[in-house]
Amino acid sequence: MILLPSLLITNCKEEMKKCVSQSTDINVKLYNDLTDQLIPYFFREDYLGEKRYFDSLRVHDDDLYIEEKTKAHNEIFNHPEKFCNLYIDSTKNKNTDFATGSKNFITGHPEAHINYIKSRKELLKEFSSNTDIIKKLSTRSSIKANQFNLCTAKVLDLAEYDKHTNECEIGVVYFSEIVFDPSKKRALVFVDHRIKNYFHRNAVFKLRLHDNYWEIEDYTILLTS
Repeated sequence: MILLPSLLITNCKEEMKKCVSQSTDINVKLYNDLTDQLIPYFFREDYLGEKRYFDSLRVHDDDLYIEEKTKAHNEIFNHPEKFCNLYIDSTKNKNTDFATGSKNFITGHPEAHINYIKSRKELLKEFSSNTDIIKKLSTRSSIKANQFNLCTAKVLDLAEYDKHTNECEIGVVYFSEIVFDPSKKRALVFVDHRIKNYFHRNAVFKLRLHDNYWEIEDYTILLTS
């Protein structure tokens, strides 16, 4: 079962469109399919630009919120002139520091993140033969901005940030290397996402290849601030 917010389970007349990457490179396809899901379900409503006005509906009428967000999402789908910018960190941070303190870990133990990941046995059970799980989740991906072909956002390299400061911004995202299971049909990826100075979240995502699309199957949040 996909453990994402209730936005995925909806009876609204209009369904939220998804962008299935056609890349023949398994890594590129996975990062594209993953980001396609992260944008509407993990990165808040910032990608919708001026259409974010309806976010207040979430508190008062969840069904109407889902309906309005779905419409707004589909209105910008495949319309690049309406896209906001998602910046990928492919140069600034080489690796992830899993020893960084987090509000989610009361003890503040330097290996809290690593130990927590290992404790989620159901998250890792298909990857027991891979001895480099933590190493790969701690190493920045080599994916570049020009390898993304999304339907709801424009991906730019973080090095270009100063050229686009007046444009609509989704935030900065960092991806780890991918950990595959032996069948290459399940995978783990660490993702870190920052929105300027007011929102930061990171998590390890578990994905499965289903109907030529890498679906998020499970995730564990490591930090939210």
